Amino acid sequence: MKPVYVIGHKHPDVDSIASAISYKVYKQSTDKGLYIAAAAGELNDETRFILNQLEFEDPLPIENVGTKVEDLLDEQDNVYVHADMSMVELGNLMRKNKLKTVPVLDEDKGFLGLVTIGDVAMIYMDALGDGRAIDRSPEIIRGILDQKVADIMRTRDLVLFERDETADEAKKNMLSTRFRNYPVVDEKNRFVGMISRYNLLEMKRKKIILVDHNEKSQAVDGIDEAEIIEIVDHHRVGDLQTMAPIYFRNEPVGSTCTLVAGLFLENNIYVNRNLAGLMLSGIMSDTMMFKSPTTTPRDRQIAEELERLSGLESMKWGREIFSSVNQVDKQTDDELIAQDLKEYVSGSTVFAISQVETMDMAPYRERRQALVEAMQNMCVRRGYAFMGLMITDILEAGTELVAAGVKSSLVKQVFGDSGTGEDGIFLKGVMSRKKQVVPIIYEALRKDNII
Repeated sequence: MKPVYVIGHKHPDVDSIASAISYKVYKQSTDKGLYIAAAAGELNDETRFILNQLEFEDPLPIENVGTKVEDLLDEQDNVYVHADMSMVELGNLMRKNKLKTVPVLDEDKGFLGLVTIGDVAMIYMDALGDGRAIDRSPEIIRGILDQKVADIMRTRDLVLFERDETADEAKKNMLSTRFRNYPVVDEKNRFVGMISRYNLLEMKRKKIILVDHNEKSQAVDGIDEAEIIEIVDHHRVGDLQTMAPIYFRNEPVGSTCTLVAGLFLENNIYVNRNLAGLMLSGIMSDTMMFKSPTTTPRDRQIAEELERLSGLESMKWGREIFSSVNQVDKQTDDELIAQDLKEYVSGSTVFAISQVETMDMAPYRERRQALVEAMQNMCVRRGYAFMGLMITDILEAGTELVAAGVKSSLVKQVFGDSGTGEDGIFLKGVMSRKKQVVPIIYEALRKDNII
């Protein structure tokens, strides 16, 4: 059974990971399919703290969901032979299973070679020759049947694929060769299956459920080659396209975990203490302990129910989450900027906004100039017109916005200069990137005719 991957955005935050794990549990509780929670990037320290405290395994790391050779493999069991098998056994096996190509494996399923029906036919043809030794036919055939697979298998000039090669690479190799079937092996040369040109024609894309995002720039690499079957999100509708109509749940709430927890509650599906705590963590993190303007009565209502189910007190647990790690002392400038960075596209203009939440602004302000330099370099490397870093003080309910890039002046024009420094602007009451910063920048881009 092919799995369905439930995955959040790149540079995953707590809500992205918590909603992926939680929605996987929901789908497995309501559907017979195989679902796997995945992560499109490294987990931050805050997320690792929560998963460790609540005893959850890390989601599967996935860098690319493009079609690989392993996705072309048939789900049916593979038939293979050993090198010491006789020709009689080989013939019976090939006839019974109507096989034209058979892999030869060792005891550990290591790939040794191939036997094809053409190879077997040529052995008989060569042995019988021009037919002049017809009176010796029984003796000749007996000699052929006494041979072992090891005597006739092909070990040279074979075309093999590794399971993690791309489907495009496999296609190019198939077009340049004329074999009927191609063995697929893993990184230890163990046989995993056979593919053919037919498999390319019937190529099955990876099935994906997106949570906490629906924009291509934020999605895992290779998303264009995957089949998106569901989206659960609380952001603006982005630019991803699907092959067919899908289930798309998008509501203006403060956290994707609010939506996922709502599905459990609406359908009366059991939620254990740890899972309730995980979803509560997503809500408390994304709403910044209910101080973000994205917070809705629905978030508070769901959080109250999750408090009851988890045994956690939301505000106390929220403070524990935010004060559990001192990320600023552990991370390089690039790591700090990239940990929760999102890219945006407006016409031909690409920009990025990163955000960190803290209960102590001082360490960040001490590093501000170094952070600006790192942001300038990142703009050059990634082609951003500008980027901003939101350093959000949860206790003070405000954000210091630091800007860099060739068009960073746009940020200062839009948000003004509060006098906190050459590159910093303090915005009282601003907590939300998606609601209080990004929409204003989009509007400014339109007015300035940059798009």
